[in-house]
Amino acid sequence: MANIISYLVLFSLIALFFFTMKRIMKRDNVINELIIGFYDQTSISKDELIDRIYDYANSDFRLKKLVNKHQATRDDFMTIFEKLIYWGNFKKRKRYLPVNSFFFYGSLSYLLEHKDEDAKKLTMKMMNYFHI
Repeated sequence: MANIISYLVLFSLIALFFFTMKRIMKRDNVINELIIGFYDQTSISKDELIDRIYDYANSDFRLKKLVNKHQATRDDFMTIFEKLIYWGNFKKRKRYLPVNSFFFYGSLSYLLEHKDEDAKKLTMKMMNYFHI
């Protein structure tokens, strides 16, 4: 009986690992696509970028709860993006601060809680969050 329970726990942990990795890989692919399209090739406009970021936040189960909790709108995302791009419009390796900040729970939570703060303070906090 103990063997059956331990195998069930093992298989459930393996399944959890695969679902989590699938989510992380999807998120990373979306981030890379947006950075390449907006920063490198400039084939994505700012409005389209914000729309895609907002749509992703509303489709991801963790970020969706956060967006609903703070009742964030597309305009909130645009305002925050404008603040981040003013002081943090640079790319380091595969990170582009104005885009990456919207895809992680901790950074998005901070941005939505402090969306009315100074642009420099928000950007510095995100630079510290991403070790830039």
